[in-house]
Amino acid sequence: MKEKKILIVDFNGTSAIYTHYLSNGLKCSNVEVFILGKKKPPFLDVFKETNTYLGVNTGLKLIDYLLNWIWLLLNFKKFDGIVIQWLQLLRYFSFEVYLVSFLQKKIPVIYIVHNLYPHNNENFKIKKRYNLLYNKVKNIAVQTKNIKTIIHKINGKSNIIKIQHGLFFKEFRKPIFNSNSNNCLIIGYISKYKGIEDAIEVAKMLKESQESFFLEIIGYGEPNYIEALNKRVLDYNLSDRIKIYPNEVSTNFLIKKIVEASMLWLPYKEISQSGVAYTSIGLGVPFVAYNVGNFKEAFGTGKVVEIVEKDNVIDFCKSVQKVLRNNGSYRNNINKFFPDDLWSTNSILIKEMFRNVK
Repeated sequence: MKEKKILIVDFNGTSAIYTHYLSNGLKCSNVEVFILGKKKPPFLDVFKETNTYLGVNTGLKLIDYLLNWIWLLLNFKKFDGIVIQWLQLLRYFSFEVYLVSFLQKKIPVIYIVHNLYPHNNENFKIKKRYNLLYNKVKNIAVQTKNIKTIIHKINGKSNIIKIQHGLFFKEFRKPIFNSNSNNCLIIGYISKYKGIEDAIEVAKMLKESQESFFLEIIGYGEPNYIEALNKRVLDYNLSDRIKIYPNEVSTNFLIKKIVEASMLWLPYKEISQSGVAYTSIGLGVPFVAYNVGNFKEAFGTGKVVEIVEKDNVIDFCKSVQKVLRNNGSYRNNINKFFPDDLWSTNSILIKEMFRNVK
C-alpha cells in the first residue's frame, strides 16, 4: 500500500505543542506526517525528536506567514490530505477563507477548531469571518461537544467529527511526587479572560484564613495589565504570597514548575478548552477551575480536579484548600483514571475522515 502523506498547517506555530502530539498520533505504518509553519525551539526543545517542518522561515513573522501560504498553494499536490488550524489573518481579512475553499476543491482538507473564536474577542467582524469559515469548510474536526453543537447550527451541512484532545507531556509524568507542596500556579498568556483578578481575591481569602500557600503567575502579558495586577497584589498585602513572572518561558521551565506544584488554578472566565488543563493532567497535577468550556466534560470533578461555578471565588478558595489537604489522593486518581495520553485514538479518526471526506 502506498504511504500516505499528511500535512499539518500551523503557520505561526501557535499550537506548537499540540501540533507535535497530533502529528505523532497520526503516524502509522502507512502515514507520513509533515508540518508547515514556524518551528519554535523554546517550546519543542524538550522533545528528543520532532516531525519534519517544511516551508519558509526568514524570522519575519508576517512575511513567513504569507510566504508559507504561497508555498502551500504551490505544493499541496504533494500530499494526500491537509489539516489546517489557527488562521491568524482572519482577525483582519476574509481572504484565507477563500484560499481554504480553493484547496478543498483540489485535496481533502480538515480544519481543526480549538476555540470557536480568538480569546478576548468582542469584535463582531472577527466573529463574522470565523462564522464564514465554518460555513465554507466542508470538513471540521472539533474536540468538545459544545463546539460541535454550535458549528452544526452555523453550518448543518458540514462534515463534523469529534476528535480526542490528548494529554500533554504524559511521558514526563513523575511516578514519585511531592504531595506536601503548597505551591500553586497560573501559567500561559496573562490576560483578562484568565480570571487573574479572581485568583488574587482567592489568595487574599487564603491568607486571611492562615492557609499555607504560594501562587506563581507565569506568562507574557501586556505591561499595563501586569502593572495593574502588581498594584492589586501590593494593595492587598500579598507580595509574600504572589509572584508574577511576566515573561514567555521555555517548555522545560514550565514542566519543572508544574511537577513541583501542588495544583494549577484555572479561574478562566471564558474558553472552549485549555491546553493548560491537558498539561496539568498530563504531568499528573490536579487543578481547580471555573465551570467553563469542556473542563467538566473532559475531567469530571471531585476525583482528579475541582470545578466550581464561574465567579464563585468562595467555592474556588474552598476547593484550593481541599486539594492542598488531599493532594496525594488527587494525584493517585490522575494516574488511575488517565494512564494514557489519548493521542493515538486520533489516528483512526482522522484516517476515517479522509476516507469519507467530502
